[in-house]
Amino acid sequence: MIREKVKSLYEKGLSQRKIASELEISRGGVRHYLDKLHIQRKALIFNDIHIPFHDPKAVELTLKVGEMLDPHVVVINGDLGDFWEISKFVKHASLLSTATLSREIQMSKKFLRDLRKRFPDADIHYIFGNHEYRWDVHIDTHAREFVGLKGMSLAEQLELDSLDIEHHYTGIRESSWLWGKLLIGHFNKVSKHSGYTAKMLLEEKGISLLQAHTHRGGTHYKRVYDDILVAHENFCLCDINPCYLDRPNWQQGFSIVYRDAKSDLFWVEPHPIVKRDGKYRVFFNGKVIEV
Repeated sequence: MIREKVKSLYEKGLSQRKIASELEISRGGVRHYLDKLHIQRKALIFNDIHIPFHDPKAVELTLKVGEMLDPHVVVINGDLGDFWEISKFVKHASLLSTATLSREIQMSKKFLRDLRKRFPDADIHYIFGNHEYRWDVHIDTHAREFVGLKGMSLAEQLELDSLDIEHHYTGIRESSWLWGKLLIGHFNKVSKHSGYTAKMLLEEKGISLLQAHTHRGGTHYKRVYDDILVAHENFCLCDINPCYLDRPNWQQGFSIVYRDAKSDLFWVEPHPIVKRDGKYRVFFNGKVIEV
């Protein structure tokens, strides 16, 4: 039976991608059989890196913990790049030489290649956010004739197919991906205080979710009859002292999600990053990990 073959290959350490290739079935089919086998899954989820305005140490610490976790799933929940040069905001002259679009694309591609190298067997998902949306807005506004031409989409520019990275994009400012009963998304909503955006989205969506975009951590719970819903705000990995804001209420960090396929229960484990004395630290498995 195919299910037994999937189980055997998975227990040998093959990724979903390799199992699908070996058995000549779709990756969706592999996921279906794995879910039937009631296998627990682990996911590393991070967002709002905003290359080239990222914080290299925060990014490195996140990926270091990720390698220790050895996740089945890695999720980039939007705003990998900032796309500063094609934004509609006032451009600071001091950034003109460091934040060009071509440099940003090359840096983003390098990050994605490194991500695939670090997690060769993981299923990597990239959810586009409002900053990725800037790409389409710029082309629609200034070069509409190029729409649909080969190589003009952001996914093609970043070579996502060759890296076996699945992207999720609705064509608007916000996109999401449903993983079991957890909605992971980069929604175009942000409130002033920690947890307020989580509360607002939970009321609106009516489903447990993990939100990017706010650049801070926060959690909101709600009981709905005999069920418990929860919404999380998932920090950021960008520089939290940008040149255009004075000490914004942002926090760096990432989340680890454990999902039980049998019951579809999940547990979101937020990991805020603490900066002190030039060191970046986070707790993982009861230990302090630092860079």
